[in-house]
Amino acid sequence: MSMPPVTGPQPQLPERDERRSANDRFSDDGQESGNKRPTESTMDRLRILTGLAGLGYLAISVIARLPVAMLPLGTLIMIVSWTDEILLGGFAAGAMALSMAVIVPIYGAIAEKIGQRLVLMFCVLSNIAAILWLISESVELQKPSGGSVTGLLSACIVTGATSAPVAALARIRWADESHRLADRSLLSSSLAFESVADVVAIALGAAVTGVASLLWHAHSTLLLVGAINLVSVSAFALTRLRHSAAPLPKPEPPSPEKQRDNAARRKLMWFPVVGMGTLGLLLGSMQSSLVSLSQNFDSVEGVGLLYAVLGLSSLVAAITANLLQVRTSTWGAWLFWACALTLVSLPASMPGSIPTMALALVFLGFVVGIALIVTDSVATAVTPNGTLDVVMASTFAALLSGTALGLVWGAVLGDSQGYNTALLLPVLSATAYLILGHTYGYLWRRYFESSILGGKHSAQP
Repeated sequence: MSMPPVTGPQPQLPERDERRSANDRFSDDGQESGNKRPTESTMDRLRILTGLAGLGYLAISVIARLPVAMLPLGTLIMIVSWTDEILLGGFAAGAMALSMAVIVPIYGAIAEKIGQRLVLMFCVLSNIAAILWLISESVELQKPSGGSVTGLLSACIVTGATSAPVAALARIRWADESHRLADRSLLSSSLAFESVADVVAIALGAAVTGVASLLWHAHSTLLLVGAINLVSVSAFALTRLRHSAAPLPKPEPPSPEKQRDNAARRKLMWFPVVGMGTLGLLLGSMQSSLVSLSQNFDSVEGVGLLYAVLGLSSLVAAITANLLQVRTSTWGAWLFWACALTLVSLPASMPGSIPTMALALVFLGFVVGIALIVTDSVATAVTPNGTLDVVMASTFAALLSGTALGLVWGAVLGDSQGYNTALLLPVLSATAYLILGHTYGYLWRRYFESSILGGKHSAQP
């Protein structure tokens, strides 16, 4: 027996708040839930990227970013091995990393006007010449005359300034393509790949640096960088994404509510940029601290392999997070992994020997790998489309800037106070990352969730 239709007044459901929870309104990749696509697996995402760019392009883009990962660490090991001066090595590597960071937005602006190909080919040729100059200046330091510290630092600055910012330019390529196709899920997939590619570069760069320094000469890493520049960076410059024939859709004007959302997001989008800087500070200070530790045990050439332990565990973490599709773009993910990073950094600050340090680096590297992905994902999710390319370039520059500061500060403390004091810097960096994550989460909830201090009104005019 069927029920008769109800003709009376319907009970009114309580209206949801105008500024309902951001977890309901936005998916992990920043899309509104109404336009959300079905969740894609890691293999589905890789298949999309391979179809658009080709597997060769993805492989080249990973290898081409190795020089940026190898140069500061290789320079640090080379100078400390030849001069036994960790302070000079730290300043030299820090100057190189800082010049890399400063030049990234400049190269990005130039590439917008003349194209990436010319910028990258200039970097290839000029960086090879700068590397040869740097090796020459380092050799001069071993002579009785002592060489020139000013000349060495100048060579480091030029070498860093001519390094190809492949990671930043690759992100800009993906951002432009996703805007052209109006496909935010493509951007989410591509930047997830870019995060893993960065971690792969850190791991491979550290491992190659360590092996080259142990088996050949201290300057072998720099010669390898020149070869990688000539082959892979040139190939990256000459390779393009496979453009689809789909026309560029006409963008719709944003609604007033969307404009309020974007205004709030612009206030938050610099938090992950600074957060990436604190992760760079952790990585840079760890490099200098490990050199100081290895110098104490008379094994400076092996510091690359020790740092590779951190890099390889980061790689395992990055792959695991992608395969398990761990949520990484929320403030909760940032806060959770920031707490974990602070905890695992404590054992690494109290090593009793090289083996115990290696064990501590396994756990530290695992959390660092996921923290890098989380920070990249948060930056992608919170940033409005119109400013995404700027934030992506700034995130990469912040990572390099933090690395530069960490290299210098770690070297200063390692030289004056010893490696035990220098190893406190990674702990402080992790603590700063935690404070940033907590502040970001508080502000996100205040702007986008009605239950926190009148958040439903905070982003409205």
